[in-house]
Amino acid sequence: MLAILQVKMQWSKESRTPTASAQRKNYYKPVLIEEEVPLFGDGIFMKKCEYFQYGNDISYQIKTSEQLDQLLYDKNVGQAFTGMQECEYKMALRRNQSTQHTKGAFYTIDELTIPCIEIIEEPNACYRIKWFDSKRGMPRRRGGNEDLYKKGTRLAGNPNILNETACILKAEEASVLKYNYRLTSFHGQWYEYYVVYFVNTNHLTRDIFLREYNYEYNQLADLF
Repeated sequence: MLAILQVKMQWSKESRTPTASAQRKNYYKPVLIEEEVPLFGDGIFMKKCEYFQYGNDISYQIKTSEQLDQLLYDKNVGQAFTGMQECEYKMALRRNQSTQHTKGAFYTIDELTIPCIEIIEEPNACYRIKWFDSKRGMPRRRGGNEDLYKKGTRLAGNPNILNETACILKAEEASVLKYNYRLTSFHGQWYEYYVVYFVNTNHLTRDIFLREYNYEYNQLADLF
């Protein structure tokens, strides 16, 4: 069985400081599975931890591109919150906090959605973990496409786009993938950093992600 921990960090242009960068690093580590999460099920287990940083504040929430645009717009034009806006904003934060932590659930491979990553189940209880440039954000990764001539695959016929196998996980092996990109809108820029942990295990435990990793794959670009 494959267990996945996806850690996603978003931050604004205002958070491009040494202090804010140091704060973010504290959130990229593996975590325990909460006690209330069932550990028995069929398919692939995935847990998500998603964070957003604005200035030096990090919150446990999901920000859509529209929410980020609005936040950047309010900041850039110097608008202050009214009492009602402040109340609505705090309510939105609480809603995001309550739904943010996808604490863990079981999925089929087809149900999984992890940006830039494809998972293929192979014989002998192995999993092939692939990384590809999703054409979202910058910079664009150029390179070899190992599926260029494989009809029916996601990136068949697309030359000069990076698409490669990050690793093949055998039973009881683990890997970690790290990648990032910059996004731009009319109102400004924000950034995303992903750390995705994979463990091919026969026995799912609450500390499954707290271990040594056999493989590490990086697509970390200079975003500045």
